[in-house]
Amino acid sequence: MSKTQILYKDVAPGADENAGVSSPGAAAFSDIVALPFGLIDPKPVATLEQDNWALDGAFVLREHQPVAFWSAAISGADGAFGSSPSITITFSEQFSSVGITLLFDTATGDYCSAVNIKWYQQDTLKAEQDFSPDAVSYFCSRAVTAYDKIVITLKRTAKPYRYAKLEKILFGIYRYFGMTELRRASIVNEMNLIALELPVSTARWTVDSRDNLDFMFQLKQPVEVQNDSGLIGVYYIDKHARLAQNVYDIECYDAIGVLSESKFAGGVYSGKSAKVLLQEIVGSDFELNIEAADINLTGAILPCTRREAMQQVLFAWGACAATDGRENIRVFALPATATQISADRTFPGVASEVAAIVTKVSVTAHTYTQDSSGTVEINGTKYRDTTAGYTVVNPDVTANDKENAVEVTGATLVSPAIGQATAQRVYDYYARRSTNRARVVWAGERLGDRVGLPSTWGDGSDGNLAKMEITLSNTVIAAVETR
Repeated sequence: MSKTQILYKDVAPGADENAGVSSPGAAAFSDIVALPFGLIDPKPVATLEQDNWALDGAFVLREHQPVAFWSAAISGADGAFGSSPSITITFSEQFSSVGITLLFDTATGDYCSAVNIKWYQQDTLKAEQDFSPDAVSYFCSRAVTAYDKIVITLKRTAKPYRYAKLEKILFGIYRYFGMTELRRASIVNEMNLIALELPVSTARWTVDSRDNLDFMFQLKQPVEVQNDSGLIGVYYIDKHARLAQNVYDIECYDAIGVLSESKFAGGVYSGKSAKVLLQEIVGSDFELNIEAADINLTGAILPCTRREAMQQVLFAWGACAATDGRENIRVFALPATATQISADRTFPGVASEVAAIVTKVSVTAHTYTQDSSGTVEINGTKYRDTTAGYTVVNPDVTANDKENAVEVTGATLVSPAIGQATAQRVYDYYARRSTNRARVVWAGERLGDRVGLPSTWGDGSDGNLAKMEITLSNTVIAAVETR
């Protein structure tokens, strides 16, 4: 049977990138700036430490393995140091967390058995505590708010004659919740197939924790929803409510929702790479996985949210975006080849709804010229907006069809050079009039995928996934919508 769980990263959002690390007691080859991020696939290192070099071929030379932190000094017969090495982490902003997770030497299992941590707000000591780790990964539980400096002192190694080693310092803890702790959990993943809009995917879950702990649930903390069939999505905490001692109701949104929370100044562009412009909008907050062929765009983005700016780029580009099933934002062109969803994964009741015929599509293209008497102001400069219309008329309209025209007027990155092609693309989208709905057992499908759904009235219908309403259980059920 498959397994579904939620990974809640109970960490201080942004603390890793904001952290400045220093340590006078570190060995010269230590890359201490890596401590907030950790090492990738660390290997055991051959050293002259007592009883710490297995002749099994697994150990590598230190020159072949990056090291985040090793102490310059080695511990004594009792594991203590003559002068205990310390690590100081300073921040330019204040952060809050429920504690600190220390990953020592995961490749060998070595750890420090005595640690002291101090939290500061400027020069004021806010909290201090001694900890006695008993494993290579250890959570130092101490909730502290609004700190901007941490000093970690490694006082003793668990085994004698060892260097103090750290692979990662996590400002918080990763918590896993299985279905036994989730009272209810639901997800709505959606996208617009031609980026006429940029929907926000959401997750809502209620947890009844078996641990008698107070959770902070800070804004924008990441939450991963996982199943044996794959990653369902990554979401970020928007708000929460405490319903009982250990019961919390949490609402989250995806990366696109996060982009709604901050502004983009806008600009006027001539032959600007869509890929470069999109990266400027998203910034370093999220990784972009761009699979669409790049084009150059001419036009403007008026001051707006970063989500609105992203929609302008995607629509003019002719690309679409989704966040489900990945840790990044995927930008891609819709696939044309369908994968069939078998009848044994589909619940009875597949339905198809046919929309009214669209008789005409009109798209307005924009040209921006600097003009002191212009009506559009971007970054303190005024521009004149000259518009031109591009139209595609449905040739199959009959006398019995009602007038049903679609107009797109606010696409400010659609220039005359791409006006007609954009109008045709919008017309082709509305010509896909069938919306197919079904409940299926989810098996890793992602938004944008072209899938075939079986039907009771004959041949199935192929369409691109535009929406999935997911109910979480160990068997994940999704109400899917294709067009």
